[in-house]
Amino acid sequence: MDFSLSETQELIRSTSADWLSERSSPDFVRAMAADERGYTDDYWRELAELGWLGLLVSERHGGSGMLFSDMAVLLQEWGAALAPGPLVESSIVSAHIAEASGSDDFKSKVLCRIASGEAVVVPAIATGTADGAGVSAHATSDGWVIEGQVQFVPYGNSAGVILLPASTEDGVAIFALEAEPVSGTVSKSAVKMASGVPTFNLELNEVVCPDGALVIAPSDADNVLARARMLGATARAIQMVGAGKSVADRTLEYVKERRQFGRPIGAFQAIQHYMADMAIKVKSAQHLANRAAWSLDNVDDAAELARAVSRAKWAANTLMPEVCWTAHQSHGAIGFTWEHDLHLYTRRVLSWRAEYGDVAETRAQMARHIG
Repeated sequence: MDFSLSETQELIRSTSADWLSERSSPDFVRAMAADERGYTDDYWRELAELGWLGLLVSERHGGSGMLFSDMAVLLQEWGAALAPGPLVESSIVSAHIAEASGSDDFKSKVLCRIASGEAVVVPAIATGTADGAGVSAHATSDGWVIEGQVQFVPYGNSAGVILLPASTEDGVAIFALEAEPVSGTVSKSAVKMASGVPTFNLELNEVVCPDGALVIAPSDADNVLARARMLGATARAIQMVGAGKSVADRTLEYVKERRQFGRPIGAFQAIQHYMADMAIKVKSAQHLANRAAWSLDNVDDAAELARAVSRAKWAANTLMPEVCWTAHQSHGAIGFTWEHDLHLYTRRVLSWRAEYGDVAETRAQMARHIG
């Protein structure tokens, strides 16, 4: 198994690193964390022009049809820059659900809009247990009327389409909920998140879905949702590794320059131990994240794939917050101030830790798939 970058992947890495270092500055990240949408139209349009929004979308639907391992290269740089916007939600998880749809009309309409940046499509599955329990919306087959509550929907205020799992008489199915329903009401209440990502709880009251709103039938929904959650979990693990690596690199530069008692604090043995510990944790989590990304492209065995993904997410959940806390200690008092950029990374990592499987859930998944 070779994790070295191909020529194409190196191009993605260098291009994204350069663009994000300029476009996703700490000031921009702070501004978007305070913005009600979390990103700007110009910013999203630029991402579409770069081709990043359609990396995983099939070529016949306006994308590049690349592998998840290729997207993983972009995701690590995305995490390192704390780039805002629903890349994972729209261009990875929702794109997968749309690709799995049996409706060619839905695929053509939604996937082209995702790749072009014309619309943001988000899934209502980022939180909750890994096996899909906790679905609280219910759809009746009499014209597909949906009622219930949906919690923690990212970018729920600006998404053109929300892909919503809802229970039916035959099991859980996935519906495409348009921003403006044909009939009924969708009440949205904002939830303040540590990451700054605009997140909403939805209250659905007799929402009538039009023809074609049933995207994934109950017979296929379990498998589609399981794959979607694994894509989301791996993407978050890679982003957390990118953030952790950036934190470790920034801290290393700081301890080289910060002087105490007439010499750089990096000369003290305790700080050297901190730096070594951070480097080991980042490298360990990075290896497991790369393994999970490779598995999503190459492994068909469900148990083996689940093991790879749960290990990667558990390692990122466990190790990357520790890297951030060590960085705060290494920076001293300034590292705990609101004005310092370090807290941006800590808040984002702690938020990502809870999405698509938290520490307890991923540990339970690993236990279920030991073999």
